Amino acid sequence: MNSTMSASRQTQQIMQEEFNRGHDIVNALWKRVVKSVSAEDNQEEEIQNETAFFAELFEPSDFFISYQHYLSLCIVGPTLDDLQPWAGFVESRLRKLVSDLLGKSLPLSKIQLWPKKFDACIVDPTAGKNVLNSERRKNSISYFIGFNVDTLRMRGKQLDIERQMQNFRKYELVRFPSLVPGQDILTRAFDVKELPRICFVGMYPSKERGMKKRRRIRNADS
Repeated sequence: MNSTMSASRQTQQIMQEEFNRGHDIVNALWKRVVKSVSAEDNQEEEIQNETAFFAELFEPSDFFISYQHYLSLCIVGPTLDDLQPWAGFVESRLRKLVSDLLGKSLPLSKIQLWPKKFDACIVDPTAGKNVLNSERRKNSISYFIGFNVDTLRMRGKQLDIERQMQNFRKYELVRFPSLVPGQDILTRAFDVKELPRICFVGMYPSKERGMKKRRRIRNADS
């Protein structure tokens, strides 16, 4: 199967960046190996250094510190049985949302969907038509989209994300054959510093450590 058959311009950009990053890590490791062999360094110590260096290739993703802005998508249903088919349908349309409605219609320099879902709902209480009570929050999952704004193409001070979400509901989600009251998708925008701690679980020891790494990367690039 051709893994790039459905690749958009945005996903192609991300894949190229990751290929280049992996190449740089392995290339630097190879140079160290060649140097250590020629210098006849302590082999045991060098093996430990190489193991630590290779670990960088397999570190958790820096998705939640890589972008300035994030959009949380909460998929909710009145019951768990109603949520499952509805969530599956919405998930099948997320690529359309990211690549076309957001990626092509808004002045963004980069956009990426985090493919792993969260068994939680993080939304502004005023979003959507229905405020979620504690029971409905149990019947929900969330996805995150990270993006950076292209300031040279930006007009005004705010992105019109809500308009694109309305188009997503109007032209894509309306195709769901058995929509019932309570099935909805709610959104909330976050600045990177406002992200909830749940986003950093399993990636960094704490949110503070994640933000510290973000500052270190930004300082190195500047």
